[in-house]
Amino acid sequence: MLQTQYSTETPPSSAGEAKAILNLAVPLAVAHIAMVGMEVIDTIVAGQYSARDLAGLAMGGSIWLILVLFMVGLLGAVLPRMARFYGADDPENVTAEVQQGMILALALGVLMTVFSWLIPNWLPGLGAGETETRIAQGYIRIIGLGFPAIGVFIVIMNFLESHGLTRFIALTSLLILPLNLLLDYLFVFGIGPFEGMGGVGCAVTSASLYGIWTVALCVYAAKHPKLKGYRFYQRWPGIDFSRIKAILGLGLPIGLMLLAEEGYFNISALLIAPLGISSMGAHQITIQVAALVLMVGLCIGQATAIRTSHSIGRQDTRGVTRQLKTGLAMVLVFSLVSGLLIMVWHQAVPSLFVRDAAVIALSSAMLVFAPLFFFFDALQVWCIQVLRGFQDTRMPMMIQLTAYWVIGFPLGYSLGLTDLWGEQYGVFGFWAGFMCGVLLSALFQARRLYRMVRQQVWLPAH
Repeated sequence: MLQTQYSTETPPSSAGEAKAILNLAVPLAVAHIAMVGMEVIDTIVAGQYSARDLAGLAMGGSIWLILVLFMVGLLGAVLPRMARFYGADDPENVTAEVQQGMILALALGVLMTVFSWLIPNWLPGLGAGETETRIAQGYIRIIGLGFPAIGVFIVIMNFLESHGLTRFIALTSLLILPLNLLLDYLFVFGIGPFEGMGGVGCAVTSASLYGIWTVALCVYAAKHPKLKGYRFYQRWPGIDFSRIKAILGLGLPIGLMLLAEEGYFNISALLIAPLGISSMGAHQITIQVAALVLMVGLCIGQATAIRTSHSIGRQDTRGVTRQLKTGLAMVLVFSLVSGLLIMVWHQAVPSLFVRDAAVIALSSAMLVFAPLFFFFDALQVWCIQVLRGFQDTRMPMMIQLTAYWVIGFPLGYSLGLTDLWGEQYGVFGFWAGFMCGVLLSALFQARRLYRMVRQQVWLPAH
């Protein structure tokens, strides 16, 4: 099955390898941007309906995001495993991985649906307004019905990515965006005799679209000439507890890592909020700019991990080394160039988001350090993705937890809100903590990756 793809005697050049990585990374970036775009559209439409609906959407959406991130991390473990089996030309294990992954996805999806019906009962204790709380409760309960479909979506998307079939994912994500806008207006505002649901309507849209998207990916995977030989939809086996245990062992640290990272920045944002509108606005702008750069590093890392997993499956050590060198060069060059450009235009970039002079001044001062922050942030994200390709997730999780929560957060809090260091530095203090956490994580993740490559520690797929 793989011989035609990899049976060339001459390995690809660095330029050829860079092209192969980009062929995977660019569609992944498009899909990521489209998923973010769905949230942006929901925010805009709900905000047009009313400020209360926007607030309720923000509450419900934050809780939904936490649950989804955990699912993405846990089920994301099937990607490096599938890619390695694919590289080893082991179709039986690929089929088994898809099937057991979908069983796990459905079980996890049902569990998350249960959580989405229990969590709203606790929302009144947060102290938000009654109307906002009611909207958030309705949002969570409705969108929670889509968790089983989202679980299957994650597994099938990883299945396609593991085989390098990322263009269809990108294409469908672009088609989803206008449909998201159309359905949002239908369910939020209503049309004709159909009465709008306000912000809760966004949940109906999201749950429906992920269901449609999941069906589209499943049909594509079943019909694609490269994949239909697996016939993963036929001869369903029983539950393979040993395989599910292996997936959970690899995926649970990823899920916890995503939760820890999301919690780190969310809690920091809550602590920055009392510092004033200017500080909160500057923080939000800087985070959004960093997220765009980080997304590219993430996608290059995912693409590199897929390529290296294929080589590991073939026991092609030279291929692994070549792919790592090429991927690392790409992510570092991009992060440095983008960081330098943002530093040069550090005053112009914030003005794209806001007109408030105080917010622009604060954000401009923070973006001066963009090259340093973007460099190390992109490096750590790339290393974490590649280490997942090596099926190494526990130590990267411990490194990130230590760097962020044991060192970065206490440092940022003490600099930003206490007199421990002589004076309170406000939002700059928090970002100093971010910088320290990202720097330490990047250095130790890179050290971990270097040692694994040097010692050729390829963890076996099983």
